[in-house]
Amino acid sequence: MKKSKSIIITLALIAAICSFIYIYIEYLVDRTVKYAAVSPTFTNYRDTVPRTDTTTQNILLIGDSMAYSLMFRVQNYCNYNHHNLNVVTWVSATTETYANCDTLEYFVNLYHPTYILFVIGANEMFVSNAAERIDNVNKIIPQTHGIRTIWIGPPNWKEDTGINDMLMRKFGPRQFFLSKNLKFTRIKGDVAHPDRPAGTMWMDSIASWIKNKSFFPIRLEKPEEENPIHVDFVKLVVKEN
Repeated sequence: MKKSKSIIITLALIAAICSFIYIYIEYLVDRTVKYAAVSPTFTNYRDTVPRTDTTTQNILLIGDSMAYSLMFRVQNYCNYNHHNLNVVTWVSATTETYANCDTLEYFVNLYHPTYILFVIGANEMFVSNAAERIDNVNKIIPQTHGIRTIWIGPPNWKEDTGINDMLMRKFGPRQFFLSKNLKFTRIKGDVAHPDRPAGTMWMDSIASWIKNKSFFPIRLEKPEEENPIHVDFVKLVVKEN
């Protein structure tokens, strides 16, 4: 009799322990899923060896006026790889202008992208407080709502004062594309903006990097066709006070 009671008590304790472990694991999983759903960046749960996402993407190309220089070749890639594209180019924009408004969030909510190409830094190449502008970047990140985002640095025409270094420190070489070391030809009479052939070369370099080196590889096979004559885009202009 005593032996039977001991067995019953032991089995009851084992059942109680198993129930506790099950509930605890379920609690942890639930918290992890909820955290991942609201996390403003993919920083905490990127794959060590990411797999290429071969599904159709809804791409948002947004940033300063350099987005215009890229958008024709990006449209080529989207047509060839069956992705959708929306473009927003904000003339004279900086990390500060994007940080102090909800423009990015507005277009995220409008277009519902699954992938963001964020081009920034050309208008901050010579600022004296480049390192401090990480505060702006930290305000911009939540506006992406966890959508995979590639940050693209400016096509330098001179050495910058630190904007590229700041972005590289923040995102690292697998989420930030360093453009400054590429060789660009420029629009005639324009010292800054790449011309159409340079824009093609720029996007080809970015696409290769996204596929082979970034945290977020997607289907980006190189198209053979010429750049389209026209791409639909939204143009914003910074208004001076």
